[in-house]
Amino acid sequence: MATLGIDLGTTHTVVAHNGRASVVAPDEPRPTLLPSALAYPPSRQELVGWEAKRRRPIDPVNTLLSTKRLIGARSGSYRAQRFAEHHPYEIVDHHGVAAFQTRCGVVTPVEAATRLLCTATMWSGCMTATRKAVITVPASFEQEERQATMEAARESGFAGAALIEEPVATAISYLDRSNVRYAVVYDLGGGTFDLALVDCSRYPFRVVAHAGDPYLGGDDVDRILAQRVAERVLAEHRWDLAADPVTFARLTAACETAKVALATQDRVLVELAEIDPAGPWTSQPTALAQHDLVGITQDLVRRTFSLVDHVLSDAGVRTKDVDAIFMAGGSTSLPGLRETVGQYFSKRARFDLDPMHVVAVGASLAAARPDLAGLLDAEGFAA
Repeated sequence: MATLGIDLGTTHTVVAHNGRASVVAPDEPRPTLLPSALAYPPSRQELVGWEAKRRRPIDPVNTLLSTKRLIGARSGSYRAQRFAEHHPYEIVDHHGVAAFQTRCGVVTPVEAATRLLCTATMWSGCMTATRKAVITVPASFEQEERQATMEAARESGFAGAALIEEPVATAISYLDRSNVRYAVVYDLGGGTFDLALVDCSRYPFRVVAHAGDPYLGGDDVDRILAQRVAERVLAEHRWDLAADPVTFARLTAACETAKVALATQDRVLVELAEIDPAGPWTSQPTALAQHDLVGITQDLVRRTFSLVDHVLSDAGVRTKDVDAIFMAGGSTSLPGLRETVGQYFSKRARFDLDPMHVVAVGASLAAARPDLAGLLDAEGFAA
């Protein structure tokens, strides 16, 4: 029975089979990426993926993003409280579990993960009942988070499921073509940063040490860019784009688009009239330059390196002992980041594989090769 590798990510979900990412959004510019987003419009029809994400600027309270951050979280826990501080959703208790209150009722993080798994698998041309899945989880996930992820796999109807740690999956993707002992996996996604030191000298690969921050990633860059634009507009026009949550959500979405463009362009324009038509302007866009983005990301990058230092210190490993650095996560395309990481380790960081696909691809390779079975959470199979 064919097994899929699935990266159930905080910002995107990716499906791979036999080392190749599958199409899960055929009509979109990035057809292999399904945004990990759910939306509940007034029509009460649940939307998943790109359709859902596009509703974020107009209905942020009923557009669920980053639900993975709450999977396995108890109601009232520190994790739930921190999530509530960063997102506009109403977090409620649902039989002891932290859940989301939407206009269509309560949605638990497990239910959100189930919808994403089912949708991504269906659009990949597969049916869950005829497939097993190897699903990736951060190395930092505790038992309750792993159990909740497995519950979502069971609810999705897979014939069987297992878990694999994301840095191990990334190492498998790269080590299919090279041999190293110590590899650092630098995974900077849309919402989270994870750093792991992996011993790849023999199977099964072993995560020697890891650290991460669930609130350090591309979302932070989007928000800071939006704040900078709002401050500029307030100074120039005495008009506060941050005063209204819906308007600021539109501004943040526009800054996300600008951020992606600045990875390859020196300058982009943000159309203020599209963000707030009631503002005191006619057709005055504001410009964002690549150096603005580099300046904003400097503090973020410094925060990642403090975690790098912590991981290496815990493992008793020096930077010169690290044989390879593997980059994962879409935010590793931020201007100058890859070069900075390479300078830190005094060797070139590897990003020749698509950082958005590399985790799912590694999971699919682990699923396809019997010699890698020891890397999987075997207890997770639900035959």
